[in-house]
Amino acid sequence: MMTLFTVLIIILIIVIVVCVVLLMRLSGQESQFMEVSDRYLKDIGKSYTKNKFAMTIYELYRDIIDGVQQENYEFLRDVLSDEIYNNYLIGIKLSKERQIKNVVSDMKPVFAKLVNLVVNGDTEIAKVWIRVSYIEYALDMTPLTEEQMKIVTGERIVSGSKTNRMEKEYILTLVKTHTPKESVVCPTCGYVSDVIIRNRCVRCGTDVVQRRFHWVIVGKEEKPLSR
Repeated sequence: MMTLFTVLIIILIIVIVVCVVLLMRLSGQESQFMEVSDRYLKDIGKSYTKNKFAMTIYELYRDIIDGVQQENYEFLRDVLSDEIYNNYLIGIKLSKERQIKNVVSDMKPVFAKLVNLVVNGDTEIAKVWIRVSYIEYALDMTPLTEEQMKIVTGERIVSGSKTNRMEKEYILTLVKTHTPKESVVCPTCGYVSDVIIRNRCVRCGTDVVQRRFHWVIVGKEEKPLSR
């Protein structure tokens, strides 16, 4: 029979092995989401900083959420891949069928980090890790009878809250065709864009680039909230 000392040694070895495995996994996650440096961006010919790129992509995501609520299909089609665009369309259709209006408001960034940007042949691929804070609730839009209208006053919230803030984290994957010169000058108003996220000038609406030359969101992965 094994002595108590032997049993304790085996338990200790098991604990050490488990700790090593956990540390390896955590190290892998940390390296996977390590921020891209400004030096690296400069070395590959970018004129923007990591913070400017990440915040621009956060603003794009915020505008997409607004675009879904306003049913701005032209904008959504321009900045989303076919798969993500169709998923949003399905969500809009289901909400209408259920006579529910989903409201997301007062979105603010907790952080936005550029965690990967590579040039692969003629394609550039970027990953941005964002954490957002927002208010979310759903309204019942079912028409009321005359009798119900006398009783029911105000908005009919069926889920969520107009006071409690929520937070979520996402990894957004974006692609575009590689271009030697990143900055684009609008031929109409002269506005300079360093991070091209639309085919139209954000100031005057003039077409400035083809769709394949601006960043398009092709992946959206929700991840557990980090500590």
